[in-house]
Amino acid sequence: MTYIQPNRNNNLLNRIIAGLALCSVLGVFWLIALYNNTVDLNHGIATLKAKLDSVGADNTSLNNQVIAALGSIQSGGLAAQDGLVQDNHPQYYQQPIATNQSSEWHIASEQ
Repeated sequence: MTYIQPNRNNNLLNRIIAGLALCSVLGVFWLIALYNNTVDLNHGIATLKAKLDSVGADNTSLNNQVIAALGSIQSGGLAAQDGLVQDNHPQYYQQPIATNQSSEWHIASEQ
């Protein structure tokens, strides 16, 4: 006589299905947490961008105040007070171009 045992092979199959269901549930919770973190990050970026715009406006206002305060002062008068004179024909140091000349920079006082 043959006995039919229907639960003999289903034990392994039930474990596989339970494992896949558990992975699916954990995956859904992980995706929800990832979405929440992304939304929080986007909100934080928007908040910081608004603060940056506010700081930029304050900086522009401060720059305008500094320029207005220093605009009345003539830079030539300050230079004359320190004993500086304006050079109408400045001469600049030029690096040698030819390959047979030394390509080292020299101190101005050594020339």
